[in-house]
Amino acid sequence: MKVIFFALLIALSIANFLGTDVHEFTQDDFKSKVQDQKTFWVIVEYSQLSSEQRSQVALAAEALKGMINVGALSNGASTTLRVYSNGQAIEYPGEWVAQEIVNFAFDQIRDFAFKRVGKVPKKQGEKTPEPQIDESDVIVLTDDNLDETILNSKDAWFVEFYAPWCGHCKKLAPEWAKLATSLKGEIKVAKIDASGEGSKSKTKYKVEGFPTIRFFGAGEKVDGDYESFDGARDYNTLLNYARETNRKLKPLFFEQLVNQQQFTDNCLKSTGICVLLFVPHIYDCDQECRDGYLNTYKETVKPLKSKPLVHFWSQAGDQYELEEQFGMSGAGYPSVLALSPKKQLFSKMRGSVTSANVDRFLNNLLNGKEQVSRFGSVVPIEEVKN
Repeated sequence: MKVIFFALLIALSIANFLGTDVHEFTQDDFKSKVQDQKTFWVIVEYSQLSSEQRSQVALAAEALKGMINVGALSNGASTTLRVYSNGQAIEYPGEWVAQEIVNFAFDQIRDFAFKRVGKVPKKQGEKTPEPQIDESDVIVLTDDNLDETILNSKDAWFVEFYAPWCGHCKKLAPEWAKLATSLKGEIKVAKIDASGEGSKSKTKYKVEGFPTIRFFGAGEKVDGDYESFDGARDYNTLLNYARETNRKLKPLFFEQLVNQQQFTDNCLKSTGICVLLFVPHIYDCDQECRDGYLNTYKETVKPLKSKPLVHFWSQAGDQYELEEQFGMSGAGYPSVLALSPKKQLFSKMRGSVTSANVDRFLNNLLNGKEQVSRFGSVVPIEEVKN
């Protein structure tokens, strides 16, 4: 009698969806017909179902007929509804309402199909989340510290003047953040909100629209000494502009040669050309005379500051061993010597030290047209105390 009773209970549970479009599974055929197949199924796994749940599942099955299969499995455990895709189960999180079940099922098929072509577009009415931008490398300036920070800095600065409400500024933000990370340690990338009423930075830096972008070159700075960027506001254009402008605006290196460390850091480790101007001793040429030579030379080489050149000057006799090594001591003063440490080549300028001769000599060197000779190591540099 008990056997008949339990058999009747099993039969009733299996027939829970009798007369509907829901396919009833047993534990034996569920694996082979659902889990092991590359098909879509909406599956109700249940221990007990309310009449409302049964009604909504049956209604969903009727709506999905011919498109997505709907099945049921009495598992004796909890009651859940899942969509099976290629044997993988995705649990339905919503209420047991036929319309929502149908919508969820189609969403899974839709996502699966788009993944096959490499991209899942947003659903109709779905808002695209705001992208997370890492601006940790962008320096934030204010009206109060802009001048002091930039003008007192010897670094190069690339600065965006923006307004929080500006759509173009928001579009630029991820490109600007990426740029700041790429140029970290090379060029400082900053931004300043110049939208406030009475903004000093807006007036001083002629900000007439947002975003406005200015470049401040490395070295000593004075008011109004900046470049305006008017190109495309994408990462690659900004990066190329910043690096090219930084090279163009780099400060001229022209120092008195006073010790070995200075020479090693700026000449021997250089991949470019080191140019040494030897001027007469102070006893042979007073301060005004010497300054005349130095100023003439400096003005002559300024247009070449973007070239791979570093410049030193030395008083006759201060670096006697160096002059002797390259045959400069008998050449008269002023005189010019060029060294390429990497290639171990040197060249001496012939003729008097005039602007025209210096300019021609350096350009010929850069273009490989000047006569050169080979050398080995450079003699030690003497320490000079001014």
